[in-house]
Amino acid sequence: MKNCKLIGKITKVEGQCEAGHHVGEKFDLTLYSEKPSKSHRTPHVCGFLYDAMFPYLVALQFGAVFPWEKDKDKFLAGCPDNQNVQVEIRRIGT
Repeated sequence: MKNCKLIGKITKVEGQCEAGHHVGEKFDLTLYSEKPSKSHRTPHVCGFLYDAMFPYLVALQFGAVFPWEKDKDKFLAGCPDNQNVQVEIRRIGT
């Protein structure tokens, strides 16, 4: 399961995002890949949003599913600032 990619897409922004995120913005959120053997960095995501997503990224990267999500390869996460920014994380290549 480690060799999947995690792609995040901003699906909602209510009000103004101080970090400048906008609907439709996409990020490669993959944490680990065996080919080539390295960890990834995600340079353009607000630190607060990334911190909120990180536990779910780890879970998705290593095969977890969330029973409340209809799609086993998707998770919706939100900004800790009252969920003003919402990101859909999709696991690709499972």
